[in-house]
Amino acid sequence: MLEPANVFGWRVVVAPVRGTVSPAEVSEGTHLPAGTTLGCVRSRRDEVHVSAGYDGVLAEWLVQEGDLVDAGDPLARLYPEVSA
Repeated sequence: MLEPANVFGWRVVVAPVRGTVSPAEVSEGTHLPAGTTLGCVRSRRDEVHVSAGYDGVLAEWLVQEGDLVDAGDPLARLYPEVSA
């Protein structure tokens, strides 16, 4: 049985700004090292790249190409990699 301290749930990657989403070509179930680019959010002024904040597995995309998002909207779910 796993100890509660060793049980980690999924984490949500959120949009840093309001804009149109362009997800990276990463399939669900792919292992991602920290820093892997997950796509970008394009606003009228900027293009902001979004990356994985930690090692993990891409569990689910919550957006599709061209979706309009606000800052803080969820983009993807990641299961963090737990080191023993």
